[in-house]
Amino acid sequence: MEKKTNGFRIGLICGILFVLAAVVLFTLWDRKARSTWELTQHSDDSGSQAICYSLYNKRQKALIMIDGGLVENADHVRRIIEERGGHVTAWILTHYHHDHCGAFNVLWPEYRGRIDTVYCTPLEWDDVKDVFQDWDSPETMATFLEQTKGAENVKRLYRGDELEICGLKLKVYSAFDEEIPPLGDIPNNCSLMFKISSKHKSALFLGDTHNKAYGMTLLEQFGAEELHADYVQAAHHGNNTQSFEFYEAVNPSVLFLDGPEWLMTGKNYDAKETLAWCEEHGIRTYDFRQAPTTLLLD
Repeated sequence: MEKKTNGFRIGLICGILFVLAAVVLFTLWDRKARSTWELTQHSDDSGSQAICYSLYNKRQKALIMIDGGLVENADHVRRIIEERGGHVTAWILTHYHHDHCGAFNVLWPEYRGRIDTVYCTPLEWDDVKDVFQDWDSPETMATFLEQTKGAENVKRLYRGDELEICGLKLKVYSAFDEEIPPLGDIPNNCSLMFKISSKHKSALFLGDTHNKAYGMTLLEQFGAEELHADYVQAAHHGNNTQSFEFYEAVNPSVLFLDGPEWLMTGKNYDAKETLAWCEEHGIRTYDFRQAPTTLLLD
């Protein structure tokens, strides 16, 4: 009887230790999972090409928005924000075209008090008023500048700026300045180009900086190792984009193309060539056909 009792006690103790170990391991796993940033590529409710990304950290309850898409996407962006707590830690706008800044313009009056900081390009009206082209949607830029005039939480970013947002490092490689000429198409090629880095992974955002010579100039200045990122947002939605030489140098494991099927497969667009090149080189691609797509930035 005594042996059976001792065996029962040993079994009970082992069972308790197993449960405690499982609880500790789950807690550690959950803590890591909750402290990891979720990078999500969102599609646009308009059915058009656009850029809308979110970076969300559950543990810190921190949300970073990047662009947001067209006016028609405002309800979609509102849902993204509300599902993640209703507060935006940082909102980064690569440039002022309607497919990047439209939804922001709609939501700014509602959320301006719930956005800690808006980061944007230093491009001003006088810099582009005489060079607008048909696709430049100047009314979108005019609305942004008028609505945010004097707002203390709206900050311009410049090439070389470095900052930290809730433990993430952000470095700006391109903006509007005189040291690196835009080489035409100022609103697109003066998009903010920046990298966000966690402890182990990084994501490079290129906005619409599509001029191929511009990309090579940046490579010469910063070097491939500096510009390398695990995830890269393809410039100009992956259509009429940066050169394959540029992407090969940056060497991502994932390339995001921000457009729907008609842009990815249409005969008048070369995004399909970007997709084919990525497949040939073992680079995973995601576009609006798979969105929302979430990857971890841990």
